[in-house]
Amino acid sequence: MSAERPVEGTVAVVGAGLAGLMAARTLQEAGRRVTVFDKGRRPGGRVNTREHGPHRFDHGAQFFTTRTEALQDLVAEWLNLGVVQEWSGTLVHMEGTTRRPARDARRYVGVPDMIAVAAHLAEPLDIRSGTRIEAVRGAPFAWTLTTDSGVSYGPYSEVVIAVPAPQAGPLLRVAPALRSRVEHVDMTPCWATMFAFPARLPLDFDGAFISDGPLSWIVRDSSKPARPEGEAWVAHGSPEWSNAHRDIPAEEIPPLVYAELTERFGPLPEPSFQRAHRWGYAVAAEPESGTLHDADLGIGVCGDWCVGRRVESALVSGMDIGSRMSAA
Repeated sequence: MSAERPVEGTVAVVGAGLAGLMAARTLQEAGRRVTVFDKGRRPGGRVNTREHGPHRFDHGAQFFTTRTEALQDLVAEWLNLGVVQEWSGTLVHMEGTTRRPARDARRYVGVPDMIAVAAHLAEPLDIRSGTRIEAVRGAPFAWTLTTDSGVSYGPYSEVVIAVPAPQAGPLLRVAPALRSRVEHVDMTPCWATMFAFPARLPLDFDGAFISDGPLSWIVRDSSKPARPEGEAWVAHGSPEWSNAHRDIPAEEIPPLVYAELTERFGPLPEPSFQRAHRWGYAVAAEPESGTLHDADLGIGVCGDWCVGRRVESALVSGMDIGSRMSAA
């Protein structure tokens, strides 16, 4: 966009994770002209999939549930379109040597991988990938976005900030009241370690929530529907462990995680593939109480950290800010 004055109803969304995509979809369906900017090479944020040769890993968000009626209707549509399927894997809770079944719930996964959900949401949107927005400048309802390379976009009548709280703060210098709300939100990293094994592991579950030790979650990723053949696992480090190891080189993480797995579960075959990825801002210690909106400025803020810690939190926050800004 190069007009000197903003076109009424134009919205810039910064961040193409699920919250940003959902906000953009909601605003676009309400008649707004929306442009989404994201620093990544493709939309999705932590709802993502890593491919290594024949191996494919959901190394971020693993699955999602639905508790809100609006989201249940949306997921029903996704099921009909084949974007998601229900995952019936055997899940347990573990603490020390104690193990109990996870609660009954309908758990959904994207097919053929989790990033399919983001790809579906992104399909009708104007998304500028590989574009890192460094600043928002201007005046209410006439906002200009500037990239780290000095390129400017806009002006836009409204802006949605849909990135983790520590990254949202610097973009909200023009909205001090909103900035003060996000600056206290502390977000911890998460190390995600991906393993492929030459044979099926001798474990009688497909996923485990772990409440003690270095790991918080492990999953037989290959147990999900429409996944490639083979034995693929993903392990997430606990917030405390990930934070303590945040500056460790990525190649040093898999041996540490493998050692923890063998200590907890006994001898395991050597992995045929291993790789680690650090999510810098994964979990909010204390999520905000809802999405943030300054109607006088035309600026909104959303993200899973605004509502909770789940995939559903991201989707609900995006829907909410999109609806609030559409009605303003």
